Amino acid sequence: MLKPRKQITKKQLKEDSLVTFYFKAQEWLEVHGKTLMIAAAAVLLAIAGFAYYLYAQTQAEKTASVDLARATRTLETQDYQNAISQLSGIVDSYGRTTSGKIARLHLAQAFYQTKEYANARSSYKKFISSFNGDDYFLAAAQGGMAACFEAEKKYDEAAETYLKAVDAYSSVLDPSMLLNAGRCFNEAGNKEKAKKALNRIIEEHPKAAEKDDALLLIGLLNG
Repeated sequence: MLKPRKQITKKQLKEDSLVTFYFKAQEWLEVHGKTLMIAAAAVLLAIAGFAYYLYAQTQAEKTASVDLARATRTLETQDYQNAISQLSGIVDSYGRTTSGKIARLHLAQAFYQTKEYANARSSYKKFISSFNGDDYFLAAAQGGMAACFEAEKKYDEAAETYLKAVDAYSSVLDPSMLLNAGRCFNEAGNKEKAKKALNRIIEEHPKAAEKDDALLLIGLLNG
């Protein structure tokens, strides 16, 4: 007489499935365990590297900001040669930090004051290409480049560069940049472009302090 088949319970099925999964997992780990450990180590190393990078950047910014404050005080005393030396050091060592980038802007200003216009323009240009902050600083740098051209009596280039500062960025410097552009166009003998730049002050910045100067210069150009 046949014995009745023993009924397998749900608990037993579950236990058998767990045992099967365990042995399959063991087999998989034996084959892929080393690769998995290497991948995990690589992830941990990347996280540690990024954390160190952030820490290093924070420390660099702190050092650069202190050095920048010192160099700025030197610049304010009009000791331009020492300021150039200090600011160049900050740019060389911490050029990727925010303070390092601002140091490059001040360096350009120091070069301008010592009439090293080519160096000033180069520094202004590098600042513009690397800085992603407030438009005020970018417009100031563009205006600084224009001032270099103006000092060299390259009035057309100066006027166009002043206009670029207005058209490329939006800042409180716009009215003064337009006034400078009008004045430089006039110096270059281009009265029509001069009037066009000056009229922009009247139309776009009717409450600006530069409006009266613009009206006066337009009157002279029309006379």
